[in-house]
Amino acid sequence: MKKIFASILALAMLLMLAACGDKASDPQQSQSSSASSSAAVEFPSVITVTVPFNAGSNTDNQIRFIQSYLEKQLGATIVVNNAGGASGVIGTTEFLTQKADGSNILFSLPTPTVYKPAGGETTYTADQLVPVAQITSSPFYLAVSAENTDFPDGAAVIDYIKNNPGSFTYANAGNGGIAHLAFASFLHGEGLDALSVPFTGGTGDEYTAVMGGHVMSYVVSETDLVGRSDIRPLINLGTKSETEGFADIPTLAELGYDGYVTDTFAGFYYMEGISDEFVKAFDEAVKATLEDPDFIAAAEKASFICSYMDSAAFGDKVSNTVELAAPVLQALK
Repeated sequence: MKKIFASILALAMLLMLAACGDKASDPQQSQSSSASSSAAVEFPSVITVTVPFNAGSNTDNQIRFIQSYLEKQLGATIVVNNAGGASGVIGTTEFLTQKADGSNILFSLPTPTVYKPAGGETTYTADQLVPVAQITSSPFYLAVSAENTDFPDGAAVIDYIKNNPGSFTYANAGNGGIAHLAFASFLHGEGLDALSVPFTGGTGDEYTAVMGGHVMSYVVSETDLVGRSDIRPLINLGTKSETEGFADIPTLAELGYDGYVTDTFAGFYYMEGISDEFVKAFDEAVKATLEDPDFIAAAEKASFICSYMDSAAFGDKVSNTVELAAPVLQALK
């Protein structure tokens, strides 16, 4: 059974060698986009962006990086409200109690907006969130210590799992989370069995466990792998990467297993009941921000990698992910 997951990029400040995609070659194009946004809708003078994760988190860093550039396009002041807890569920639940008047918007990874509601772990459903625009996306990898000689490549890992059901261990940030599902969806779809080892302390704890030999591998985003020579990624669990040093890592499709793609992504969401005009105008403001020559220059300098998706495409991505994630999440309970 094939399961496709599209899922959150963590910010890669001063690490990755790439720049924002979907750039405008003409500065006037960015200006016209901003003008059309402000003409369509008059945004409140202050807009609260709820980030359902703690200050200093990767998601928080992303919104703060684009904040001043986005404010210019919106003609409004952005106030970031960090409301962390329960893998983003607390802040997302709080956000959905706000008025749908354009004064509040959510910026989040897919764990609280897609996976938690798809697994029935929230009081809200994914349909109560209106995807507005995606700004970043990146694949996950299954990785081992560079000193590991038991698994020379991804094919060796899969062969081991087939021959030793339940023996292969992989660390992740928590069962039912995006990193867990990146590999668990493949295992479930192919009828394979491996042991998930969740760590609530984040990728730092997972890395330590791998390096200490406590687990065989871990599931980690591309961002967290850049610049590491002591970790060796074996399988790209998401979209084929064009990043230097990662382009040769085979995807599951290249290993003969089509239909399994899990990316981490971050984007904006309104709540249900918001007018289409606000969705369109905010989407246009985000696009204009990512096309702003000043932002592009800053992003290139900081190696902030953009992957823009408009509201329609982002909505389709979220809907498809929810539809395909739900049965796997239920089976993993």
